[in-house]
Amino acid sequence: MEPVEGSLRILLIDDNHDHAKILQWAFKKTGRKDEFTYFDDGSSALQYLKSANNGANVRPDLIFLDLNLPRLDGREVLRLLKSEEDTKAIPVIIVSSSEREEDVRKAYELGASSYLSKSTLLNDVNPVLQTIQAYWGSAAKLPNRK
Repeated sequence: MEPVEGSLRILLIDDNHDHAKILQWAFKKTGRKDEFTYFDDGSSALQYLKSANNGANVRPDLIFLDLNLPRLDGREVLRLLKSEEDTKAIPVIIVSSSEREEDVRKAYELGASSYLSKSTLLNDVNPVLQTIQAYWGSAAKLPNRK
């Protein structure tokens, strides 16, 4: 099944189920037909992506990643994503409760495409998501899906 023109396949990795539900709800509320796949830990998400590269799942266009995950930290997930040939071109947006300068800097050093604070995102969810959708769904040229 081919997605609607301009729709995004989004992989959301966040251990806070409430935050994940709010994000998915807000994306759907805009009326777009973006597709979500959700994992509450980095290990499961990486396993999913590995199977996507083997044709079992569909590769996402965009990844939303929380930094503070159980078991496998989001920084390590980001490092692994950007070190693998099959996933290094997928844009990763960090969505974290941390606003510490060292976390922001480290995320960009590891290859993040953007860094959003959860407080900013969740307080102004509609305008922020509309900007994300307009940029990543229309303006930005993304690699072809495999």
